[in-house]
Formats: sequence, structure tokens, C-alpha cells
Amino acid sequence: MEIKVEKILQNKNIGYKLIKLSEAAFSVSDVINNSGGTINPNEICKTIILRGKKSGKKFAVLLRGIDRLDFSKAKKIFGEEMAIATAEEVLEASGVEPGAVCPFLLNVALFIDNKVLDLETVNCGSGDHLYGIEFKLKDLLNNLDHQTIDISKTL
Repeated sequence: MEIKVEKILQNKNIGYKLIKLSEAAFSVSDVINNSGGTINPNEICKTIILRGKKSGKKFAVLLRGIDRLDFSKAKKIFGEEMAIATAEEVLEASGVEPGAVCPFLLNVALFIDNKVLDLETVNCGSGDHLYGIEFKLKDLLNNLDHQTIDISKTL
């Protein structure tokens, strides 16, 4: 079975590792628990789709799994109050359901939290709840249009 993102990564000549999960994952803790210890929890990142409360404009933000979105920073960056997108809006912005969002499958602007830049390897959603995907951060930065921002807080 081929995951949609695999063809994109192969076409861009990006090395990756597909991680089979024992059960569907919808959260960072699901990924940790369902990966059978095959991934480094510090390398897990999540892609969150945000929506402007007034404009309705959508953006994607890539954060480390241990970090949380800082909504006051988001308001300063995007110029309006932001909300987490609904499941329908996530599907519209990424082509996949919440919890499986992959930065390589987006059709909205990508913003990468600057703490992600501390990582060498990223493990994130693949577009399929039963698989994670792992690749080098430099491959993401070199192959996707993005802006780097400070939008997180660590708990």
C-alpha cells in the first residue's frame, strides 16, 4: 500500500521512513504509544490548521509535539484572533482528517515554529492515521515554501 505523500517525497528525491503504527493515531501521545518505541518522541511534530476568526483565512503551523500554540503570538503574527480549524476545514486545507495532517500535502501557507529548527529529523503525520513519516528537516525546509515564526510555548 502506498501512502499519498510517498509519491511526492519520491518525486522530490527526499529520503524518508514510513512508520507503521499498531493503531490509528490522532495525537502525539497516540503516535508514541502506537509506534512500538521505534521513534524518538522529541522528533515528533504536529501540523495544526488555523483559521482567522474574522477573515476565515487558513494557515498551517508546524510545531514540535511537546509545544503548544500560543494564541496571543498567533494574533500578532496573523493580525487577527485565530482558532483551530474544524475537521471540515482541516480536510479542505490538507486533504486529510485532523491528526493525519502532513506538511507535504497542504494547500495553505505553511509556517514553521522556530523551535522545530532545533531538530535534525522530523516525524509527523503522513496523511494516514496508521502511519507516521520521518525525514530530515533540511529536506522539508529545502522543498516547501514556508515562513519561520515564533508561535509556540513549551508546557
